[in-house]
Amino acid sequence: MLIAICDDAPEDLELLVEYARRYDPGLAVRAFPSAKALLAAYPQEKYDIVFMDIEMEPPNGFEAAERLRREPDAPCIIFTTQTLNYAVRGYGLALRYLPKPIEYDAFSEALALALYERTPQKISVSSDSGTEVLNVADIIWFEVYGHNVCFHLRERRELQVRCTFSSVLELVRPYPFAQIHKSYCVNLGFVERAEQSNVRLTDGTRLPVGRSCLSSFRERLRNYLRGR
Repeated sequence: MLIAICDDAPEDLELLVEYARRYDPGLAVRAFPSAKALLAAYPQEKYDIVFMDIEMEPPNGFEAAERLRREPDAPCIIFTTQTLNYAVRGYGLALRYLPKPIEYDAFSEALALALYERTPQKISVSSDSGTEVLNVADIIWFEVYGHNVCFHLRERRELQVRCTFSSVLELVRPYPFAQIHKSYCVNLGFVERAEQSNVRLTDGTRLPVGRSCLSSFRERLRNYLRGR
């Protein structure tokens, strides 16, 4: 995954690069002090995600985004701006607007959404017996017990794989999943009802929500329902 960050304010550029590396040190990040520099580099490097400042010397962020959108396999664009007055004009160009000053939480949520948009909607789980490829949309929830992870899938199918819970949590990080307990993780698209101490899923399953996971689960669910 290749990410470009374009901003003519050196301090903002440096901050967003640091945010991207904090989010995932394995991401390839390119920094550009102008839209002109980014557009010049684009033929050699096709970026998957572009964080684009709007208020820059010509070409500004809008103009650069319009050019990028005409490219085959155009990147996912997230505008950064001092004001949201530009939002209507940029409708259809950008996945998200981030008003400055940008906090890490807002940045990471936007990046997670962009990664979700750009990432194939499948995960592969390696085990002692081979590799299983799963459609993310089929996974309702999964749990760990012993050295196995059990995936509960649509049509009441189940799949057990010998692997670690943490490795699967990492695989689903770009997708709308939330860990609700030390042993359970749910697909937010299948949450039917969330209560203080448990969650009910569309397949009728009720699962406990651990106290340490409650706050982060509620936040993830709120953001998911808001389309963030």
